[in-house]
Formats: sequence, C-alpha cells, structure tokens
Amino acid sequence: MKVLGVLTALQVAVWATPAPVLSDDATVFPRQQQNRGGTPPPSSCAPKFSWENTILTEASLDKQTADLFGFGKGKLPKKGECKVFPGDASWPSQQIWNKFNATTGGALIKTVPLAAPCHNDWPQAYDNATCQAITQNWSDPHLHIEDPSSTMWPIFQGRTCLPSNDPNAPCTLGGYAAYSVAIKTVKQIQLAINFARLANLRLVVKNTGHDFADKSIGAGALSIWTHKLNDIQFFPSYSCGSGPASYSGPAFKLGAGVVTEEIYAAAEAHGVSVVGGECHTVGIAGGYIAGGGHSPLSSLAGMGADQVLSLEVVLPSGEYVTASADSNPDLYWALRGGGGSTFGVVTSVVIRAYPKIPVTTMTFNFVTSPNVTADVFWAGMRSFFGHFDRFTSAGAYAYWLVVPIAPPPANEFFFQFMPFWANNMTVSQTQALVAPFLAELTALGIPYSTPIFTHFPSYFQAYNGTFPPLEQVGAPTGHSGSRLFPRENFLNGAKLNTTLSAVRYAITNGGVLIGYAIRSAPPTDAISLKLQDNAVNPAWRKNLGFFILGGPQTAPDATDATIANNARILTTDWMKRWREASPGAGSYMSEGDINEPNFQQSFYGGENYKRLLKLKKKLDPSDVFWAITAVGSEDWKVQGQLDFYPTQNGRLCRVS
Repeated sequence: MKVLGVLTALQVAVWATPAPVLSDDATVFPRQQQNRGGTPPPSSCAPKFSWENTILTEASLDKQTADLFGFGKGKLPKKGECKVFPGDASWPSQQIWNKFNATTGGALIKTVPLAAPCHNDWPQAYDNATCQAITQNWSDPHLHIEDPSSTMWPIFQGRTCLPSNDPNAPCTLGGYAAYSVAIKTVKQIQLAINFARLANLRLVVKNTGHDFADKSIGAGALSIWTHKLNDIQFFPSYSCGSGPASYSGPAFKLGAGVVTEEIYAAAEAHGVSVVGGECHTVGIAGGYIAGGGHSPLSSLAGMGADQVLSLEVVLPSGEYVTASADSNPDLYWALRGGGGSTFGVVTSVVIRAYPKIPVTTMTFNFVTSPNVTADVFWAGMRSFFGHFDRFTSAGAYAYWLVVPIAPPPANEFFFQFMPFWANNMTVSQTQALVAPFLAELTALGIPYSTPIFTHFPSYFQAYNGTFPPLEQVGAPTGHSGSRLFPRENFLNGAKLNTTLSAVRYAITNGGVLIGYAIRSAPPTDAISLKLQDNAVNPAWRKNLGFFILGGPQTAPDATDATIANNARILTTDWMKRWREASPGAGSYMSEGDINEPNFQQSFYGGENYKRLLKLKKKLDPSDVFWAITAVGSEDWKVQGQLDFYPTQNGRLCRVS
C-alpha cells in the first residue's frame, strides 16, 4: 500500500484539537470552510493515480480488437435468453481467452477453488499441507480477500468446494466465476467490461467479498478483481468544485481496493479521522460506499456515502468518467448508496476527513439468573432501547449482542456491549451519559458486570483496541436478515412495546441478535446537506436501531432443503414480525436478507429505486452488470434454485 502526502506540524495541531462535547443534536466537529461566493479558493483537485492514466481508447483498437473489446452499450438479450455459459457453443474459444489474456498483459486467472488443495478432483492443486493451512484459516477474512474468486459466505456459492479431511469429497466451481482479471490498470477494467458485453458473458466485480448476499460471485462469470488497487493519497487542503457549498478541507483519495484498517491507519498517521466500517477488511470504495456504509462515527458524521467528494468509474459502455457534483451528477448521486455491481466499476474515490478525536468505550453484560427472570431481562432491554435517542444524539454509538443461552423456546438470555462507543467524550462524560440506564437496571433488580471504561486518544486507537482484527467468516450455512428501526419505534411507548415483542419472539425461538444504536447524523451546514443528497436508503435517515438477526442454527452439513426451510422461517416468520413492527422502514442492503420481500423498497426506498432504475436502463441498457437484489435484478434469475435458497450456482437468464 502506498501512502502519499504530507501534513505540516501546524496543520496537525489545528485539526487534532478536539471540539467540546455539545448537547442535543449539535455537532462535535468544527465546521469546515465553505466557499460562500466571491473569489473561490485555489483548486486542489485529486489527480489520478498513475494506473488510472493507463486507459483504453478507440484509437488504440484495430478492427480485430474492436470486435472483441470495442466500446458501446450493447443489446439487451430477449426474455428467456441467458448469459453465455461454459460448454455453450458461443462460449469463447481458448484462442479467444488467450487473446484476452494477452491484451490485459497476462492478468487473466482461471479459477481454481480456494479449497481445491483438499480434493482429488483438482490433482494439479491437491496438497495436504496446503489443505491443512486453508482449513485452519478458513474463518479468516484475509484468506478469502487475497483469493481472486473466493467469498466469505460459501452458503450462496452453493457449498460445492469446502475444506475437507476426505480428499474424495467432491469439489466443483459451483457459483465461483470461471475467470478473474487481477486489475492493475483502468485499461484492464475497460477490456474486461467490453469483452463481457460483446461476448454476452456474465460479469461480476470482487473487491473483498463481504456482502451477505455474495454479490461478487457468479457461475460461469468473468470477475473483475479490484483488491490490489490500494493506493492512498492525503490532501491537507483539498478544494475542488464550485458553488457556495463546495468542500474545502482535508481529504483522502483511495484506490478501489483499500480496506478499513488501511485507511484508518493512514488517517491516524496524518492526524485526522475518517468515516469507515467496523470490520477491518471491508472495502471502503467498493460495496461499503455503494451500499451506504454505517460506521462508529455515523452518529456524528453520517453515512460512509455522505463523505464522498468524487469518484472515478468505468461505465458499462467501457467509458472512463469522473462522477462528482460538477461532472455526471446523476451518476454521482447513484454511486453513493445506490448499490454495487450496477452502474460500473469504481476505480477510486475521494472522501472528506475530520479532526482527530478521542473516544471512550464501555463494556459490561447482564444475564438471566434465578433472580432475573426472562421478563425482567427483557424489561432491561426495553430500558436500553428507551435511551437510543439520547445516546445517539450525543454522538455515541452502541454495538451489542443478545443471544439465547437455552434451547428454543428459550427463557434464558445474555446481553453484552461490544462496546458502547462515545465519540469525543472523556470517561466522566461517558459515565454521566450511561448513568440513567445503569440506574434503571439497578431499579429492575438486574445485576450487571462492572462496567469497564477505556479512554483512547484517537479514533484509530479506539478501533484497534476494541474491535477484533479477525472477524469470523466462512460458515457454510450462516444466513441473516436485518432491519432499520426508525426513531419513532423507540420514542412511542406502544411502538416500543411492539418492537420489543418482535425482537423477543425471534431470540426466544433461537435467533441471535447483533444490534446497533446508531443514527445517520443530520446535516449541520450547507456542505453536509449537499453531500447527503445521495441514494442512501432513506430509512437510514430516520434510523435509531439497526438490528441484524441470525436465522435458525443450521448444521454445517445440513441439506439444501434444511437450509431453505430455515431461511423461510427467518424471512416469513421472524423478520416478518420485524417488518410489521416498522412499516415503511427498511433494511441495510449489504447486511440484509437475500430473500427480503420487496427489496426495492426495503433496501433502496421506493422513490429512490425508481430514479436508480431509470439511470440503470440509461447507462446499462444491455444489463452488462447484474447482482442479486441490485437495481434491475428482478429482470434476471439464476436457474435451478430452491425457493428461499438462491445460490449463484447456475445459468443467469432473463425472466421470461
């Protein structure tokens, strides 16, 4: 990873000075400079990375290469027609694949499943020592990120090649792409898009593969692997744009492959903070920003997509353009929250930065016991829910867990903060903020473990000291859904009771709840107002509680029918009650239920979806890009799937 740019000692001192903690909805960040007319500040736009200057042009194509890699919008297949699949007569010949590989500079990779060393089906890859290493590290996200085709959630790959102690266990490509292009230049992305469009290949985009719905894989597909585009450049005084609400201040330009832990470290090195994910290995410029992106800083600074000042993107036509408030504004609007694998491939993004701030965290837990019945436990949860508005209005964020500790129907439960996160607060300020909640637990007769308060001098140090560096991934049967519960569900007593009842029902029956007390901070000035004019799901703007629900526990060797049945329970019973408790709200697309009913409204918002679909049809009339639950995905379907268990292991065809 390259980190460029210098911040002077004076600028470090200015930006690192924390603002006082303010009450109510006041921001704790100093306002950034605004261009209010008159003489504009000197322009300091972000130059392209060197690899972004290596591009494909019309002039560089002769007649033969233009037939394979030329620009254009293509033709939409007829209803019932499919993307070309391996074995079809129209599948590109080996000579054509060789030509494509040579044209990309040898960047083409033929897929070998990550777990192939465990299986005799892949004699060229079989190796017992390698198999043992893969098996041992299968739950480590870095293992899957560094592989061009693997995914963190093999459930929707079809579970066709998992680590095994039995070398005779079957191993096939399943939902993995047929080939990947290891991207190092914009030209390679253009070539891949144009080749896929002209050859009618299925096309997928992989950065890290974090999305719960496995949007980065697809049987028979050509995959664009962007993870190695991990340059970072810092601008102490970025100023690029026109108008009274243009942003001036510190900013970063990130390559498409930069992950959370990398940009947080870079921000720390330059004495600033940035909005990013909670997981260390989430790709910031990929599905994170495309999906909206929540953060421990969201209660202060809004969503990940609200930080974007500009993007560079390759369109379905192969054209390479800039998307910003001043250039392709409709595309700029859509790329910030309108979903990935839809409008093109983002190569880089410019995001704003904030002053360096301290953070105080708190952890504790409570549990049912002979003296704490299930009803009392859930009364404690109701008390907690009742403080969401107060906590988030102060800029805090709470990350917590509720699990049943008895078989369903359970009457024993466990709660834990992981942690309570107080931005720009001292220990004493954090103690004062949580004191009313702790007093209510005591009044209910709920003993809790001694709260542990830890103060960190910066966001980065709090992040590294709090969140585990290795998230657990790779479970072959894990399936979850999520809901964005609006503010009214926590302030209105009747709605709070309904919400609590729906949540309790799911946990009692075996669900596991990962919860967040989080809001998307409202705009505080003209700059943030302008930046929040984007395609982020409107449900986030009303949210106070983001809840992720793990479905019924499913054995790793469960049959497809069992997986489908448990998914049906999650969608049509547990999550149905959550939807009924929050009519008109929504879900977070990147951590949502792949079977979400009316995903268009739930993941995007109804009016947003109409606008996004119109732009999709304009920019990608031949549907070069497709991903499940993405904009326009309802027009296509992967064949041969069970109801409630839609894998990517099958031919992709237009709905007839």
